[in-house]
Amino acid sequence: MPGHEGNVLTRATDFPYKVSVDDPEVLNIDAATAARDVDWYLELSWSSGDRQGTTRIDDHGRPFRTAGMRGDKKYWYNANGTNAWIPYP
Repeated sequence: MPGHEGNVLTRATDFPYKVSVDDPEVLNIDAATAARDVDWYLELSWSSGDRQGTTRIDDHGRPFRTAGMRGDKKYWYNANGTNAWIPYP
């Protein structure tokens, strides 16, 4: 689905992605929860010619953690702009 980088709407690309050394693809994952603390990781299924596999994407061997923020101040990390935590509207 389309996303946002700050106030700029970004387009969505349909799966499956086709990538190469000269044309890599970056996936930005936006995880959110309203009121719970969640541990999670991604599993990326891939294929290349006759090879295939699954790669686990995590936080250096540990799951990522997303914490609910009901009633708290919210921030997001703007990695494509200021490289800083900024208030979330």
